[in-house]
Amino acid sequence: MSDAARPNSFSFGRVLLVAVPLAVLAWGATKLIPDVEREAQADLEKTMVSRLLGGQKPAQLAQGYHDNDKDLVADPPSNEADLIDPEEINFSYVASSDSEDEEATWKEFIAALGEKLGKKVNLVTYADVDEQMRALKQGELHLTAFATGEVEVAVNEAGFVPLACFADEDGKYAYTMKIIVPADSKIENPEDLKGQRVTYVRPHSNSGCTAALVMLMKEHDLQPERDYSWGWSFGHENSIKGVAEKKFKAAPVASDILERMVATGAVQPDQIKTIHESEAYPPGVLGYAYNLKPEIREAIRQTTLEFPWAGTGLEKTYGKSGGVKFVPVSYKEDWKPIREINRTGGELLAKLDRPAA
Repeated sequence: MSDAARPNSFSFGRVLLVAVPLAVLAWGATKLIPDVEREAQADLEKTMVSRLLGGQKPAQLAQGYHDNDKDLVADPPSNEADLIDPEEINFSYVASSDSEDEEATWKEFIAALGEKLGKKVNLVTYADVDEQMRALKQGELHLTAFATGEVEVAVNEAGFVPLACFADEDGKYAYTMKIIVPADSKIENPEDLKGQRVTYVRPHSNSGCTAALVMLMKEHDLQPERDYSWGWSFGHENSIKGVAEKKFKAAPVASDILERMVATGAVQPDQIKTIHESEAYPPGVLGYAYNLKPEIREAIRQTTLEFPWAGTGLEKTYGKSGGVKFVPVSYKEDWKPIREINRTGGELLAKLDRPAA
């Protein structure tokens, strides 16, 4: 048999027939894998920004609510049968993992409200703001308070009607967002946060998350996951203590809470350095469920706005940071800058497309 006829003879053509496609596949894989990795990283970054922003809720009242007077807040139900008249009123302050002193703080206010209403008023607490909003929406919570950045979602999704803020003697109410770092930190400005870890408070917190996140992205092109790592503290007090004790490298917090903690000695001013301070924002706000009977709403309004703080737990707790009374608020006007931050955050999120191959 000739060599050409042998079945196992070497064929350069056969080698090429197998090797060339394999080489092409290998070359394609080296090109494809980085693209897949880039796309996965981009998806992760976008997911993290969305999570930090607390998800994107519609910037309008949810279906079932009406706003005929155009104040951006849900009107009371027009059908009297849809109004609620609870046997007992449930009241809560802002959801927080630290609510040990709330009974002492609100004792006199709760007593005054109970006397005005002729109903028992119960103090309830929530560690989770979503649970708080569900209770309000389901009619289990009637009078409550939300932190600044949570108000828009509470109004649109849970029928929350903002009523009053803590104010100073002149009736002024405002606070700022501060990004703080340990006093001896080498971080001097927002640009220095690149490659560092930023500890946010929780989603929907304006000064503890959204305002800082949007500012860093819009003004400094610093994006979480891509440019810095991040985590949650689940409380302004936790963030402030964490920075003071050098457990956290940087954290955005509310100026009024920081001032209160310094005033009470919980932290020392020489433990902390501020590297950024925002414009003024409205503080957290007290309000009620939109579907309460008119006489209950009016009793809550009168008691709140006429309540004397002198000698009460409210003065003891919040007087050190300037609060001496409640003053009425306008959600439509006062929350304009907050709605703008949320709108900008949504626009920035929408621009986070996958990078080109």
